[in-house]
Amino acid sequence: MYMLFVFGREVERFIGQRAYIALYIILLIAPAAVLTVWGVWQPSALAGSPALHFGIFVAFAAIYPRVELLLRIMAKWFALILAGIYTLQLIAYHAWTDLAVVWTSIAAAFVFVELRGAGPELVWWNKFKGLIQPRPKLHIVQKQNAQRPVEQDDVYASVDPILDKISKSGIGSLTTNERRQLDRARNRLLKKAQ
Repeated sequence: MYMLFVFGREVERFIGQRAYIALYIILLIAPAAVLTVWGVWQPSALAGSPALHFGIFVAFAAIYPRVELLLRIMAKWFALILAGIYTLQLIAYHAWTDLAVVWTSIAAAFVFVELRGAGPELVWWNKFKGLIQPRPKLHIVQKQNAQRPVEQDDVYASVDPILDKISKSGIGSLTTNERRQLDRARNRLLKKAQ
């Protein structure tokens, strides 16, 4: 209950009241759904809500992973340490249904916060989503223009060597490409003058 009171308040402030209620309902229903499926093979029961409140703490640790708690330990490490201790304790007692409930609550809280976009950016998760998303069947490649666009200042710089060549060797010594450049520069100057 302490986790619900202290950390639940902060989670609610961050994600909003409606999202917090949705998170609480998911943490309430998800373990029951897992145990319902589990009950097909082995009778199981669910009593109390420690895993639900631990899920609230996991949501807090996912939203504020670098907040320092007791003994200056960050929230993300506290969540991992408590999850590890809780897991080892349940394994020692062979409480498999309780273990399933705890990890369902942890996963539900973390995934809920992550899907809301409030958790830390997970590079591995984004890479995994990129792998499973469908790829486009067609890839459109734009045709590259063989000629690069000539900038205004670049035109005058490219015309000067052509004019020097005309003054030394005459207009007949120009190549086809040089003539085109000279005509383009002349047309631009005529358009500017108008």
